[in-house]
Amino acid sequence: MHELAAGTRDGALFTDDIRCPVHVADLAAALLELASHDTSGIHHLGGADAVSRHELGVLIARRDGLDASRLPTGLRADSTLPGALDVRLDSRATQRKLRTTQRGAYQFTATV
Repeated sequence: MHELAAGTRDGALFTDDIRCPVHVADLAAALLELASHDTSGIHHLGGADAVSRHELGVLIARRDGLDASRLPTGLRADSTLPGALDVRLDSRATQRKLRTTQRGAYQFTATV
């Protein structure tokens, strides 16, 4: 984000590419919890908020005091990159098994 906002790196943040980002510390703690449980199967560990890559970039820029209006945008649908545009993980079932909360992007980028 810093390099994109400064104009020192080429690229674009897609406005149509939706994900459920999770803070790495939350993810690591949740994985350790799951590994210590006697559980099997598929466990989704996504953040609570579905946001575009651009929206996440704006949240990070605001948190870090950057000019979010300088972040370049684009549409992934116009690119040749493979994969689904909208990947939302419903992590509620996994979250009920954990003490560690998987914070969403709005929470983990909030300034304190």
